[in-house]
Amino acid sequence: MKHAVTKIVGAAAGVTLLAPGVVAFAEPADAVLPDDSNATWNHVESSATVQAPFVSVAGVEGSFAYQQSIITPNWKIAEVFQKATNALCNATTEFTVTAPSDWSVSVSGDVENAYSATLGELAADDEQTKLMGCSCAANTAGGAAVINAEVTGVPLATIVERAVPLPGVNTVTLVSEDGYTMSLPYDYVMARTSILSYAINHEGLSESVGGTNQLWIDSTAAKYFTRNIVSIELTAEDEAPAVPGTEDAPEGQYANRPNVGITSAG
Repeated sequence: MKHAVTKIVGAAAGVTLLAPGVVAFAEPADAVLPDDSNATWNHVESSATVQAPFVSVAGVEGSFAYQQSIITPNWKIAEVFQKATNALCNATTEFTVTAPSDWSVSVSGDVENAYSATLGELAADDEQTKLMGCSCAANTAGGAAVINAEVTGVPLATIVERAVPLPGVNTVTLVSEDGYTMSLPYDYVMARTSILSYAINHEGLSESVGGTNQLWIDSTAAKYFTRNIVSIELTAEDEAPAVPGTEDAPEGQYANRPNVGITSAG
């Protein structure tokens, strides 16, 4: 469905993020990191970061605390996930920004009830708001590319179940308005909190991550967080897609490895 629109330049649909939560850890003092300032955990030998020697010091007192309920303001989210990712991830895709209530999504494939509905119609049946988090997988240790947000949208399970998938369905394929596709295992997606969002912190996505809608998936690298979805295809394939975060995932799709940041210290 085409719309009268405004367009923005935002991060590509496949920008690599990691969800959920904001947790802070200290990096071993003598860890040896590669010279590449954009290195991720995937590029660092575990012996350099995990197996660093421990030093016992007598009489040390202190405290360590973390919490995952801080909400990142939308202006800060936009700085990281619209402006910064443009440079870091070579993101040049323009995402349509329009009224979510008018945005149409079709559901088809191996189903009994293929249908199309607007996000407004879907929201009338089951709109939810969840506290979710994500961070860029290219974020360095202690980096600031980590966010928590109140994500409002329609559960993917609600959208899928309305189509009544046939026995044997094992694949969910998300199709963006620009033709970008992402295929995920059906069981994996249905077992998690997956929200087709159209509001972040009670504002449209254009104020934060960009675009009009985006699928957020709990405990999953947001490399898989497809944006501006127009079609959801449910199919029975000979082999289901690799589970996100496994070594079998396609090249360039980061595994869900430790990635944390510090939002404040005192």
